[in-house]
Amino acid sequence: MTWGIDYTSQVRADLVGLDADVSDAITELLVEWMTSGPPCENARVLAGIEFYEAVVADRYLLGYSVKEAPARLVLMWLRRKPGVPIR
Repeated sequence: MTWGIDYTSQVRADLVGLDADVSDAITELLVEWMTSGPPCENARVLAGIEFYEAVVADRYLLGYSVKEAPARLVLMWLRRKPGVPIR
């Protein structure tokens, strides 16, 4: 099964100007998820939408929502992990 990936306008803005290592880490993660599917652990609900966060490049949290049928992943935001200093 191949998972589709959609980007909200918020995550598109968040992805602009990232360091190459972060961009590469996100790309590798998404390629992996396209075949295996995203992890769906530690769900939270915000404004009625269930979402998850995955750590990327040890310093960012990638927020996403999952739809099982059809297999879709919506990237919602990218934010710095709390307590991680700016490099």
